[in-house]
Amino acid sequence: MSERGIVVDVGGTTTLLAMHRNGALAGPIRRFATPSPRNRQAGVDSLRAELFDRIASAAVDLRGENGDSVDDVGIAFGAAVTHRGEVLDASVLWLTPSVGFDVVAAVRSRLPWARVLVLNDVAAAAWHYRHLTRFALVTVSTGVAFKVFDGRLPVGQRVLADEDGLGGESGHTLVEPNLPGDLPAGLGAAAAAGDRQARAELERRELPWCECGAVADLCSYASGPGAVRLTTAMARRQPAAFAASALSDLVSGVPERIGTAALAEAAGVRDPFTLAALGHSTRPLATRLLQLSADLGLHRTVVVGGFAHAVGTPWFTALGSNVEEQAIAAGWFRNWAPGDWTKLVHQPPDAGLSSLAGMAAYLHQYREQVRTIVKPVGEAKVVHRLRPRAACGAGHFLLRPLFAGVCGTDLQILRGDRTGEPGIPGHECVGEVVETGMGVSGVDEGDHVVLNPNNPLDDEDKLGHNRPGVLADVLRFDAGLLHRGQVIGLDGKASPESVLLEPLAAVVRAQDLTASLRPPRRVLVVGAGTAGLLHVMLARRRGAQSVHLLTRSAASRRRAVTLGVCAPGQAVTPGPGLAAEVLAVTGGEGIDTAIIAVGGRAGPEMTALIRPLLADGAVVHLFGGFTGVSTLTIGRQAVPLGDLRSRAGHLAVTGSAGRPAVLTGSRGGLRTHFTAARELLAAWPGEETRPGTLISHVISLAAVPEVLAELAGAGTVCGEPALKVVVDFSLDDVVVRGCPAEGSR
Repeated sequence: MSERGIVVDVGGTTTLLAMHRNGALAGPIRRFATPSPRNRQAGVDSLRAELFDRIASAAVDLRGENGDSVDDVGIAFGAAVTHRGEVLDASVLWLTPSVGFDVVAAVRSRLPWARVLVLNDVAAAAWHYRHLTRFALVTVSTGVAFKVFDGRLPVGQRVLADEDGLGGESGHTLVEPNLPGDLPAGLGAAAAAGDRQARAELERRELPWCECGAVADLCSYASGPGAVRLTTAMARRQPAAFAASALSDLVSGVPERIGTAALAEAAGVRDPFTLAALGHSTRPLATRLLQLSADLGLHRTVVVGGFAHAVGTPWFTALGSNVEEQAIAAGWFRNWAPGDWTKLVHQPPDAGLSSLAGMAAYLHQYREQVRTIVKPVGEAKVVHRLRPRAACGAGHFLLRPLFAGVCGTDLQILRGDRTGEPGIPGHECVGEVVETGMGVSGVDEGDHVVLNPNNPLDDEDKLGHNRPGVLADVLRFDAGLLHRGQVIGLDGKASPESVLLEPLAAVVRAQDLTASLRPPRRVLVVGAGTAGLLHVMLARRRGAQSVHLLTRSAASRRRAVTLGVCAPGQAVTPGPGLAAEVLAVTGGEGIDTAIIAVGGRAGPEMTALIRPLLADGAVVHLFGGFTGVSTLTIGRQAVPLGDLRSRAGHLAVTGSAGRPAVLTGSRGGLRTHFTAARELLAAWPGEETRPGTLISHVISLAAVPEVLAELAGAGTVCGEPALKVVVDFSLDDVVVRGCPAEGSR
């Protein structure tokens, strides 16, 4: 199937748009002058708005011409910008940093249908020359910037950058380390802001300035505007040499009229004055190229950019001469032959379209990858990675997750409270089957299913625990998952609420188990997390005479009442009067079914706390709160929890006061429990609070690393209390949405 998208190159001078098909430019290229303070007397806000209005208008036209079926928009942006589209510095583009400007939001506000991908324009250009495998790319235009490309690395890491996609802004690094000690602070910034006195003072000192406000950085020498200013200052300092030059003839002897076109024409006739200016301008750049080559072991540098290619061969000759003059045949360069120095600087013939064509290539490669959340072994964090899409073998099927849940177990693994290292976290998932191998039966492409992460034949074999989990765009499983009944079909399309089928199945199994030991009439649930609230809902749904929720957290009690999970008098707190209160509401009989559904290692403490509340022969289910706890002491008995919970067994015990009880426990659900949970959700009465009400936040896959870090540390999302967090794989970029309770029922 042909993949299509719209690609945009926002340069300091010109903006280009085109269609791409399977990573190659297709059809005519649209272009317009980039709105800029250099060509328009208007405020920056107005210029930015005009830029994105024109991009949106052209994109709508291109989309319409292609049947309105194009959603991808890739933007190569001429500024220091993160992969999320946040501008770090756009001084070269708009003569002001514009820190924090959101390119993605600017596009989305105008093109709500668009899936937007942003790259720095230099990074995009590097993708166009990916066939060279390993090289540096430098752009010399309104600014100077570098990227290093290594085709041996995974797609998302081939352009060397930090986690935000930043790096290579060498144009804004100092190349003159011995600045005068008496140089007034802020002189460069004043010059960049248009202060004539500041500019005159810097020219008197023979120091160039940059649009970013720096003095004697690389851009101030080697960029197009920098080279023009340097040549203009040189003309004023050397009036006789300038007057005798071809450049002077082209600008009628007025240095202030010198521009790129005049420089290019004068260089083309080998005007000595102009060639000397180009030599001076390119010398710091040659130094930087040699340093980069030696630092990273590079044999080739590709040079693109409007200014370098507008001046053309004379500019490249000047740069090459400076490289050869400064080269030292030692260290990395020890065995270099004369021809190697020549090859270090590459002048490509198609540089004008490199960013646009490179954006097309990257957009295609990116869509061929799978976004994956990875937990590095031994580290309390997760990171976003791009990985190749898995191939589907004869005995495999591929699943595209639609929604996934974040569970307390995931956070325990992240913090190191559990010993599991899944590599890819997450175990609650509903998704769509997108491909099946020829030897697979039981599912078809297009089926919406829920996964049971627990192997019914091996309690230690769990997705997202000790096996790779579900937080990736595409998952590959073998047919064994089907044979073991771990793939359960949905009756309709998956929804965020469908994610709750996994914890609800575990709750169904637990309450089936307690009911088989004693009919539940007076139920106490300990713990007000997602699992605890699902236990309350199910016990009420199954007709228990009374259901109480016990938690120390006042906020959790209020939340349970606000969500409609229980009435105010049914949410209780531990305290001196608790036993009397429970005995009073149960007619002096006490609790006959208790479910411990707390987090971490709080289970043993809460089990001991509720003993005075229990009726003789009460059933206590050890559902959660026993992480790392191997035995539970009841009276004089040491109960082995691992065996009890893994086989869903039960054991009669006698407390210290001589009162009998039955301990039981289970882990997860089996296929029958998933089926029962599915039927429960389908038949849930409209007037009752639905399990979906427990979803407090919906987030994108890209938001997972920072959301999990906050949840694991503070239990909040964006500073707000969180209950059930669901990952929606259809959301692009970093998206976090709160879900008001009244809108979730």
